[in-house]
Amino acid sequence: MRRLNTLTLPAALFASSAVSACETCRPAVEAGIFNEHFWGRLAITLLPFAVVLCVVAPLHFLGRER
Repeated sequence: MRRLNTLTLPAALFASSAVSACETCRPAVEAGIFNEHFWGRLAITLLPFAVVLCVVAPLHFLGRER
């Protein structure tokens, strides 16, 4: 039962729409998110995860060899 509760939040986030706005404001909100700066902002957001992965992965595989 605990696992069901753990999966509820991620499932709800994946099922919801990315942009929640009224029909009048939706085009302005989408234009503000998906503008020419989108890919740069996405890269900056994902960069810490890539750095952590580059540090943790070698440590993990070095620990396996011992």
